[in-house]
Amino acid sequence: MDQMTPHRLPIVFLLVAALLACGARARVVATNPGLALAPTCANAVPVFADTEHVPYDYYEVALITAEGNSVYNGNGDLLKSIRNQAARLGANGVVIDAMGATHATVKVVGAALGSNDAERKGRAIAIWMPSDTARVREACGARSQ
Repeated sequence: MDQMTPHRLPIVFLLVAALLACGARARVVATNPGLALAPTCANAVPVFADTEHVPYDYYEVALITAEGNSVYNGNGDLLKSIRNQAARLGANGVVIDAMGATHATVKVVGAALGSNDAERKGRAIAIWMPSDTARVREACGARSQ
């Protein structure tokens, strides 16, 4: 079996580090732990700009924070991560609390130096709208509520 030569190790390390930096990470803090919901699917989790745009009464399920390297992740990547986490919790909507990134120059320099200054961050509240379960069933098929 061919062993890896020492001059190839830095290349392998850089490839692994680049792959790890590409994905958006999400953290979840339950805001209503007594609410037990069946998982839904990301297709059934619309994104609302604020609470005034939510069409139904709702319960807050969790606060979800997503972040990723802004060189590799856009707001769409963060929203995808947030929607996936919300679906796992059984939420059928998210309300955006904050989305943003650091200044462009800081992003490039920070990414080049491997610093956390190049972060894109998003925060949303996962919600459950009891009156919206028919739409969720249609969006997810037999896999949901």
